[in-house]
Amino acid sequence: MEKNLINTDYLAAYMGNSNIDEKYSILGLKYNPFPRSGTANINDNDSYNRRMLPIDSEVTKKIMTFTANALLANQDHPEDKFQSCVILGDYGSGKTQLLMYIKSELREIANNPNYTAKPYVIYIDNPGVSLLEFIGNIISRIGEENLRKYLWNNIISTICNNDGYKTTLNKYLTGMQSFSFEGTISYDPYAPENLLSYKQFLTAFVNQINTPNKRKNFDKDFQEVLLSILYSLTNDSVVSYYFYEFISSDYGVNKTWEALINGNLKSLNGKEAKVIKFIVQLVKEQGYTDFFILVDEFEDITEGRLSKIQLDNYIYNLRTLLDEHREWGLFFSMNPEAYKRLRRVSPPLADRIATESVVLSAINIETSKRLIENYISIADGDKINPFSEDGIERLGEITEGNARRFLILCFRLVEFAAKEFKSKDERIDTKFINSHVNQDGILL
Repeated sequence: MEKNLINTDYLAAYMGNSNIDEKYSILGLKYNPFPRSGTANINDNDSYNRRMLPIDSEVTKKIMTFTANALLANQDHPEDKFQSCVILGDYGSGKTQLLMYIKSELREIANNPNYTAKPYVIYIDNPGVSLLEFIGNIISRIGEENLRKYLWNNIISTICNNDGYKTTLNKYLTGMQSFSFEGTISYDPYAPENLLSYKQFLTAFVNQINTPNKRKNFDKDFQEVLLSILYSLTNDSVVSYYFYEFISSDYGVNKTWEALINGNLKSLNGKEAKVIKFIVQLVKEQGYTDFFILVDEFEDITEGRLSKIQLDNYIYNLRTLLDEHREWGLFFSMNPEAYKRLRRVSPPLADRIATESVVLSAINIETSKRLIENYISIADGDKINPFSEDGIERLGEITEGNARRFLILCFRLVEFAAKEFKSKDERIDTKFINSHVNQDGILL
């Protein structure tokens, strides 16, 4: 018999005999709420992120004021909703967590019947190396299937209300029906049950086409109808063909958005702004009043990832996009040095993305307490317990105000305390911290 390589008694001492309630109960917590990596989990749900209130009251005030202004209707130019805010902070200062909080708040507004505003919000953790990648990230967050559905709903509605399109397509209908135990199934594509989804609508046509030649002719006619509709929606032949290629996989050719980006449609010839404008239009048609994009790690575009030509093209295209497209609100996060570099490279773009700026400072004793209270509340704990005030101050000294390092140590110290505390009156204080962490923040 092989020797057990894991000492289960030793493991149980850390895991509380596998009972998580038992392990952390001495600390007054249900579990350890601190992020073990010190970074925000971009996949956390909104109910979690809404409890991550900004720890700086000035930051809260600026974010709330900016968001409220962005959601106000523009009486003179209703289509102009453009507002952009840049969030500046050093690495580990909490920029991503702040974006997660903003996202959760905007979604709360969208779901609250007491508000007339219904914002749609997406978070992008990487701006990409080109505007096409930026578009791809937007679509990825909306969901390719959702975007297809929005497109088809618009197309089908147009077909149903246009006699010319119906005449072109109706010649492929035979009026056939099939019978089952559930009753008669209609192959009329315009029947209510076949308008529920584009898949049912297409199936109603395809199932009545019984020869390869007839199918070939249908595909040709259907392509012409789709391109005509898409052109009427986008007013641009290049952009209309771009979206035609995207949905053509639904009745024949297999094309993904990524394949389009990497294929021959790279040559949009500066039409990226029209692509994004149409995407936002499709989303808003689903009942949304506003469209917000939260862009994280925007410093990547100025930190050597792009060649000079790539950087110049990206900046020029993004600046053009912001000038031409006025129907959205934007949040960009980056570190202060990267923003300074952007100002040197393109002052006009820097000005456009920063109609408002929010600066995240190093945490101090007061904001450290609020940060701990946020996380403790998630695990149903009481205020800053099991930390003491002098312990929090000591952690601030060791981590030099860096929120990410601060949270990592909080996680590890809670683990140590859960194993070592013998009484609910014990606290993670200066003495306890000094016995586990040295001055450089290294665990002993």
